Formats: sequence, C-alpha cells, structure tokens
Amino acid sequence: MNISLEEIISLVVKEVIAELNRRGIQVDGNTSSISSSDGNKQKVKLGLSEYKTPLLTEAHILEVNQEVKEIEVPLKTIVTPSAQDLIRQRKIIIIKK
Repeated sequence: MNISLEEIISLVVKEVIAELNRRGIQVDGNTSSISSSDGNKQKVKLGLSEYKTPLLTEAHILEVNQEVKEIEVPLKTIVTPSAQDLIRQRKIIIIKK
C-alpha cells in the first residue's frame, strides 16, 4: 500500500483536531493569522510562516470568507488533499510567496 505525504499529513491533522475536540479544546482554524490584504475580502494572506513546514488545511479554507478568490501563503506551504478539493470547488487561486 502506498500513501502520499500529503495524505499522511491530512490524516494526522484530522486526528489531532478530533482528539483536541474530544478533550474540550476548541480549534479555531488559526483565524488570528487570516487578514484581508485589500479590505474587500477578495484576497487574504494566511500567516502560516511561523511554522517550520506550513500546512494549508481544509479548516483554514473553511475559515475564509466564501467571497475570497485568492489566498496568499508562504512559498513552501503544503496543501492537504481535502484543502485542494475545497480550493477547486470554490475556484480559489493559491499564491505562494
């Protein structure tokens, strides 16, 4: 059986969030790092740079206003498969800088 690194990361993130929720810890999707770059909610910059390996998850995308069409993330950000599905569904452009 082969499994990609992105699939492993996605599974680990989901399990960690589920365990935290079971322990009564609310996970907020890192909303403190989300900011509008131009005030019109069409583009946001996610502050994931404090992580050694930034990871863009489905939870991050769900926290972003549905009107947003561009999301800027750090250059080496890994996008989980579930986040990729939601990005395609919402027709969001990911800009890695």
